[in-house]
Formats: sequence, structure tokens, C-alpha cells
Amino acid sequence: LAGDTLLWDIDPHNRSAHIGISLRPTCRGRGLGTDAIRVLCRYAFAIRGLHRLQLETLTDNEAMIRVAQQAGFTREGVTRGSDWVNGTFADGVIFGLLDSDHPGT
Repeated sequence: LAGDTLLWDIDPHNRSAHIGISLRPTCRGRGLGTDAIRVLCRYAFAIRGLHRLQLETLTDNEAMIRVAQQAGFTREGVTRGSDWVNGTFADGVIFGLLDSDHPGT
């Protein structure tokens, strides 16, 4: 098991969902994250009929930011002080992807 991906907070009315991924440390840096996100996006748009996916991560999570950009997500904004991490607040970043922007749809 390398990790997991998920669609969560699925909103059928607005045809949107959040997308997430978690990889074991020993499985990182091999392109698995990008591949997994691309497959999940294809599933979300082609099978589930969603219109929008949203991905959030910390602003210093360079690996996840790279995965989001490689999968075609657009950086939409920063949420200042939104995440409690190791005893302090950290900034988050939001990425979005529309079905019309996704090459697989």
C-alpha cells in the first residue's frame, strides 16, 4: 500500500468535491502522487460527472503544490493562518480544477 486518495465533501447539487492524497514517506518522490491525482480527476469528471474539484494544502508543501500544478489545477488563493500545525497557525493554499480545464474530459 503506497497511500490513499479520496474525494470528500461531494456536493451533488453544485457537482463539486474536494480531492485529497496521502502517500507513505517511502513512496514519495516517484510520481505516484501525480498519477493518482490524475486518475482520481478522470474518475471525478468522467464517471461521477463533477464540474469542479478543489485541493487544499499548506503553502510550504512544495511536493503537493507541484502535484496540483502538474495535474492542471489553478492556484486560486491563500487562506492566511487557517491551519493549526505543530502548535502554530500556518497558511494554506487552494487550488481548483474545472471539468472544462481537464484534458481527460
